[in-house]
Amino acid sequence: MRRFGYCRVVLATSLLWLLLDVFLLLYFSECNKCEDSKERSLLPALRAVISRSQEGPGEMGRAVLIPKEEQEKMKELFKINQFNLLASDRIALNRSLPDVRLDGCKSKVYPEELPNTSVVIVFHNEAWSTLLRTIHSVLERSPPRLLAEIVLVDDASEREFLKASLENYVRKLEVPVRILRMEQRSGLIRARLRGAAASKGQVITFLDAHCECTLGWLEPLLARIKEDRKTVVCPIIDVISDDTFEYMAGSDMTYGGFNWKLNFRWYPVPQREMDRRKGDRTLPVRS
Repeated sequence: MRRFGYCRVVLATSLLWLLLDVFLLLYFSECNKCEDSKERSLLPALRAVISRSQEGPGEMGRAVLIPKEEQEKMKELFKINQFNLLASDRIALNRSLPDVRLDGCKSKVYPEELPNTSVVIVFHNEAWSTLLRTIHSVLERSPPRLLAEIVLVDDASEREFLKASLENYVRKLEVPVRILRMEQRSGLIRARLRGAAASKGQVITFLDAHCECTLGWLEPLLARIKEDRKTVVCPIIDVISDDTFEYMAGSDMTYGGFNWKLNFRWYPVPQREMDRRKGDRTLPVRS
């Protein structure tokens, strides 16, 4: 009996030291390149140590399938925002996503000295889960030194949870998040202009209120602007299914444009751009 108790003490002690070693390893690997005390926060290491399972609904961008017995409820909730709100509400606000970048993009090295950015997000009666998942994806996948602030512009929303509850929630986040309220419904462009006028960052980045940023999304955009401050850049736009919230990678062989009726369409990258890039698909496509 004494030997059994001794073994339990040894196992418990070994486990404690193992956890401590993992914590220290993660902490120093996260912070060995930090330049200021803010970036040396313990939070990234703690998040890594206490990471949740990637088996939850929607993790790694997987589809969320609603059981037959909840189909009617799903259809009713779908009408609110024109997407599967029942599925969205079951997905973690900081769900994991796959890294779908080309291998050449993953190995790209960008300048250390990049301009910081204000991320402007306009919303009107947006769902709680999709709006906050957008915010968390920006926070989790943007280098802290490059993220000056997040500016939320409320285009006269009527839903109660987008008022005091939202203000209380964003107040606790690690990066400054400001909420600007339009006095009356003004539309996307006027609301974005309001957010741009109030921005304090060196660059303004506009995002929709129901999107998710992936790993490495910000650095290439800011690097192009550092090369030429007059550049306007747009990333590859992937797809999140409105029905299952499955994350699907977009194609780097297409780019967005308008036809003569001013309808937005996806067009194949023209041969002249293929020739100019000499087969290097990691280089930007010119409009």
